[in-house]
Amino acid sequence: MKIKSVWCAILLCMTATIALGQTVSVNYNQSQSFAGYHTYAWGSNNANQIKNSILAQVAMQNVDAALQGKGLQKVGENQTPDLIVTANGGMQQQTSYTAMGMRGFGGGMGTITPQQNVIGTLIVDLYDAKTQSLVWRGMGQNTLSNNGSKNQQVVQKAVTKMFKQWPKS
Repeated sequence: MKIKSVWCAILLCMTATIALGQTVSVNYNQSQSFAGYHTYAWGSNNANQIKNSILAQVAMQNVDAALQGKGLQKVGENQTPDLIVTANGGMQQQTSYTAMGMRGFGGGMGTITPQQNVIGTLIVDLYDAKTQSLVWRGMGQNTLSNNGSKNQQVVQKAVTKMFKQWPKS
């Protein structure tokens, strides 16, 4: 009976460590019309903005491309844009576990190995410049690696997924 419970615990740990794919969510007021938005600018007073980060620069470039792909034009913040854009990000270390085991006559052996992962989060907010109210939010999360090029692709995919959910005008 002990062997059975050990195997159940190992299988449970293995199930918990299966890598989850990128999660992206978007939220906006469904009754809000986006047809009146034609211009945007990056907000300069974003206290939570990550500075001096290559991934932050890549995220900004990808958001610019996505917004321009939706027909919006980037202007300076002093040119009375329709939307103000902010992007925030963060990273958090998370421990996952990999379990392996063998079963033999009269017992079994198993090992559980911890692994440190870095989970990156990107939040893109769009505010109506006139009312200063949040009108659209996209959020993406994924595990980052030590490979900078791969992380840039992760950011690009997250932004692409976010803006696929852009409201119809």
